[in-house]
Amino acid sequence: MTPLVLKRPHTHAGMAYQAGDRIDVEATTADWLIAHGVAAPDAVPPKAESEPADLKPDLPRSQRKESKP
Repeated sequence: MTPLVLKRPHTHAGMAYQAGDRIDVEATTADWLIAHGVAAPDAVPPKAESEPADLKPDLPRSQRKESKP
């Protein structure tokens, strides 16, 4: 999938989107939307997987706090 930012309102797969909305489409659809000035490539890089906020960074993911009896 190719991430895009819409430059103007557009309906894709039955959903109405506004200018500035981000959508993911197939490469051929992305090429068409860009060529017709409807969208531009999304410049925001994909989010990297991060550690959950409830875990301390110095503890391995397998160590969890156990409840007291």
